[in-house]
Amino acid sequence: MNKNQTVEAFLDGLTNDRKAQVNKLRQIIKQVAPGLEEHIKWNSPSYVLDGEDRVTFNMHYPDKTMILLHMGATKKENKDASPVFNDKTGLVKWNSDIRGTLSFSSLEEIERHEQQIAEILSGWLSLSPDAV
Repeated sequence: MNKNQTVEAFLDGLTNDRKAQVNKLRQIIKQVAPGLEEHIKWNSPSYVLDGEDRVTFNMHYPDKTMILLHMGATKKENKDASPVFNDKTGLVKWNSDIRGTLSFSSLEEIERHEQQIAEILSGWLSLSPDAV
């Protein structure tokens, strides 16, 4: 069971700096794809598209705010294959063909890369798990 049952409860447990980082990233996510369903998964905010979690925060590191790009729980990943998405920014660290991570250490870093983050999210969410 998740420790935090709501996004608001999750945010209440963050320091002001981390809360600002998460809220800025949430703003970018919601601007890129306003129809995403936001809920708690893995004790962090996650965003559902067409019934699958596709973007999930990873808050397990005290010095990083991370966003995991993935294709939900049903799509099998291949750690040896090339990524299915071409990240021209170089901001995504790929863990497999369908799982990558964006990592930030400050609000200023997020703001500096805001346009690139939006482009990555837009491109990622345009991919259909069934098509890759």
